Amino acid sequence: MKTGIILANTGSPSSPEPDDIELYLREYLMDERIRQLPKPLWKWLLHKNILPKRKHTSAERYRFIWTDEGSPLVANQRKLCAEVQALFDDEGRGIDAPGQEQMNVRCAMSYGHPSIYEELERLREWGAQRVVLLPLYPQSAYSPTLAVVDSFYRALDRMGWQPERHVIDNYHDDPAYIAAIVNAIKSVGYDKDAGDKLMLSLHAIPLKDERAGDGYRSQVKRSAALIAEGLGISGDDVCISYQSVFGHDKSAWVSPLSLDVLESWRNEPFRVVFACPGFAIDCLETLYDIPNEMVPALEGEGAKPTVDHVGKDIQAACNTSGRFVWVPTLNTSEEHARLVKGVIDKAL
Repeated sequence: MKTGIILANTGSPSSPEPDDIELYLREYLMDERIRQLPKPLWKWLLHKNILPKRKHTSAERYRFIWTDEGSPLVANQRKLCAEVQALFDDEGRGIDAPGQEQMNVRCAMSYGHPSIYEELERLREWGAQRVVLLPLYPQSAYSPTLAVVDSFYRALDRMGWQPERHVIDNYHDDPAYIAAIVNAIKSVGYDKDAGDKLMLSLHAIPLKDERAGDGYRSQVKRSAALIAEGLGISGDDVCISYQSVFGHDKSAWVSPLSLDVLESWRNEPFRVVFACPGFAIDCLETLYDIPNEMVPALEGEGAKPTVDHVGKDIQAACNTSGRFVWVPTLNTSEEHARLVKGVIDKAL
């Protein structure tokens, strides 16, 4: 049995230049899972108002996070795929394994490159008989999880290919995932008894999706409860909040918003231990938003970064008093690779 595995994410522009960002945003914002208005009106608004402005403001943000390897999201996800592949190789289940099971791990994005279609083509050429899709969002949401799933099925239909398929919708309560987040929080010195506040900041979703039946927030609450249990604290000691809303109407999104909560704590004496358990890989929402928006929300405008590039360390990019403690995402850690492999093995 030849099994192709696609680890998928939202995507990234190919460069931090405005023209490349416009191409990426045009594809991303026209997705029916993402757009906020009926298609004709949204398309007109997007091309006449949103893209001409947003491609330039987004360029500044992407330049802040860009690396010598390109997009940190794409580069780190490629590394994670290689690490998961190495774990299968070590078990004798690699791409060219002599046994009866061969696993081929690929990195793909809903928008931009490498695309899901491109990676499915590579798996078909390899001779895959079944394909596993794992969107790297621990908690499933209509957007972006179902956008990834939509892209997957559209690509298969376009190819006319019918392999055996397995879609892993979420892994929000997987013990290995919970343990990895707990270990990451412990690693930065979280201490409830010393007065630390623990904030779990997750990507916001539109309330219209929740009204349509999206169970995202129930999964978020379950993850938070298990994380609290792993830390030996009460669920009441965990602040769940949301970030990365789109547009000017904050009331259209789930709440409370992380920025609002942090601002309300500005004059409090405690440290804030800030984790983003819904982001498997660092991206714009962590590498840019944390130092440029979250830290100043807590500590004031004077805490904005004193550098024009994040480099390899979010904390080093921030002029902070130490009140804001960032919990690193799982990224390319060995623990992350092992939990991803475990999720796949369980699904099969």
